Amino acid sequence: ILFLMLYLIYQQQITVGQFFSLWIYSFFIFGPLQEMGTVINLYRETEVSLQNFQQILDTPQEPRPEHPVRLASLEELAFENVTFTHQTASQPAVRDISFRIGRGRTLAFVGPSGAGKTTLVKLLVGLYRPQAGRILYNGVDSREADMEALRERIGFVTQETQLFSGSIRENLLFVRPDATDAECLEALRRAACQGLLARAAKGLDTVIGEGGIKVSGGERQRLSIARALLRRPDLLVFDEATSSLDSLTEEEISHTIREVADSRDVMSILIAHRLSTVMHADRIFVLERGQVVETGRHQELLDRTGLYYAMWRQQVGERRPALAVAAEPTGVAAG
Repeated sequence: ILFLMLYLIYQQQITVGQFFSLWIYSFFIFGPLQEMGTVINLYRETEVSLQNFQQILDTPQEPRPEHPVRLASLEELAFENVTFTHQTASQPAVRDISFRIGRGRTLAFVGPSGAGKTTLVKLLVGLYRPQAGRILYNGVDSREADMEALRERIGFVTQETQLFSGSIRENLLFVRPDATDAECLEALRRAACQGLLARAAKGLDTVIGEGGIKVSGGERQRLSIARALLRRPDLLVFDEATSSLDSLTEEEISHTIREVADSRDVMSILIAHRLSTVMHADRIFVLERGQVVETGRHQELLDRTGLYYAMWRQQVGERRPALAVAAEPTGVAAG
């Protein structure tokens, strides 16, 4: 534009005064033109976000029975010959799985990647529905149960803990807004969060995350366990809860999980790839390609020298032979 106006002056089509007037006006024009580009980019981003939001709104509602059975508590969970196949898969993700668990018991499911452990968890909490077989809660078929109410009786701890930038209290009350400070502190104590509380100058009001104290991976997992305990669940599910931690922190969290799982008030289900975290389980199910290939207690499975034994030797057997002797907990009836 500058060279064009200079050319027009040379051609005597505009005067020098007009040139400077246009030059000053251009400063008022270029700013809005640049902002227009920003507005167009924001419009495109907003359009994509709205499309994603519309996809969520268009998601079909979870099918509910006409007269759902609302369970006040969860006393027993059973899988009876459960089979499930993903839509794009040619082989079942889990096939003919059967087990039964009651209060005070701990079951563990282990296996290599792709064995069907994650699918099993989603079936357990009602995110997937079995295509064959039945899932029973207190003897009630999952197709007849009120799953929304049932999920309130389940505490869930995963390897990816979601914490919010806020106080410790706010992160705990997210799962149970009516909990008292005493209940929050008791949940933190049971989850072995004393180290975090010792650094928290304002107690439950201490901010964690951005603008607050930093929490380690182990402390994040302990807060996740405390959050699950605050729900006062009947069933605790630990899905690869230590897989992303270093070996020392893993051992500490495993000890915390073991103490929580030993409670006679809850059922505990452990999903793990690292076998050292499930040694205390009442019964261990070894999955391979969606099927149970071995089941028993830790020492029993080692004595059989099968897949579990091979995984144990590969992971910790050669480095820590002392772990090969585990406590002899009470067994659990398998379906």
